[in-house]
Amino acid sequence: MNKYVILLSSLILIFILISCRKTADKKEDEKVWIVAQPQVELNKSSVVKIFFKGKPDQGSVRVIQKNNKTGIDLDAAEIENNIESDGTNHYYELVFTAGDLGKSDLPVIAAKIAGKDYESAPCAIEVVKQQHVDSNAVKLFLKADKDRYQLQDTIKISLYEYAKFSSTAKFTPADLVKNGAPEALFEVIDEGNVDYKVGIVGFKSYIDANFNVAKFTWNVNEIGKQMAALNQEIFIKQQIFEMKMIAKRKGKFSIPASRFDYKIYPYKEAFKEEILGPKGVLETKNRIAVQSNVLNFDVE
Repeated sequence: MNKYVILLSSLILIFILISCRKTADKKEDEKVWIVAQPQVELNKSSVVKIFFKGKPDQGSVRVIQKNNKTGIDLDAAEIENNIESDGTNHYYELVFTAGDLGKSDLPVIAAKIAGKDYESAPCAIEVVKQQHVDSNAVKLFLKADKDRYQLQDTIKISLYEYAKFSSTAKFTPADLVKNGAPEALFEVIDEGNVDYKVGIVGFKSYIDANFNVAKFTWNVNEIGKQMAALNQEIFIKQQIFEMKMIAKRKGKFSIPASRFDYKIYPYKEAFKEEILGPKGVLETKNRIAVQSNVLNFDVE
């Protein structure tokens, strides 16, 4: 009897793993998707974007209304005629105004791209009475594609941002700025130091000493945002950087935690309100310090 129980448990586990893998693969292969702030405060507004991995075929966009209590009345022709491009994906942007408390699904968007039919995954917005910005508003996750590598393997490391709000700004931590580091994005671009791009002081020197870099990609234009679950919560996910490299030697390697200060704008009007508000509000209100995990891996 125990043998049958063990066998059944093993089959269930295999099924779960296969199902999870298929779900992850589907997420990576999305051709139409919606990015929306998961929660919006009552009577406030937030930007919603509909993305297309390629320009939809002419006349193919469709709006499928489901449990839509959001007040968003989308028109397929309006979407198709006003699609823009960010250089990688095509998108349509609209503004959602939170009028009724509760959670409801956004319409599903369908389109043909290169002759094939695609639909967006379900996406919901919850309207709440009041929203608070706390230390969990943004999370950073540093990851590698494997835990162990052979000496000639290509190692891929990435830093991902998970945000509960659709509008944020990233800065170098205040303690580093006091010591002369560039603070804002345009200053980091001008400085050109990789350490500040990835949020890890000493990153470049550590990488140069231990690895041969094949490719480094910095997502400075914040392209490729998607909805994602993390610890049973919904976030807006985007990649900050990706690096492919080969180790110069065998050993255990450790990439320090990435650190950034984040400025959160919890609704569309927040930036304008803070600009017109008392001195210092724009610089200090809803600003949090965020730190990723430390990344460890072995090369054998």
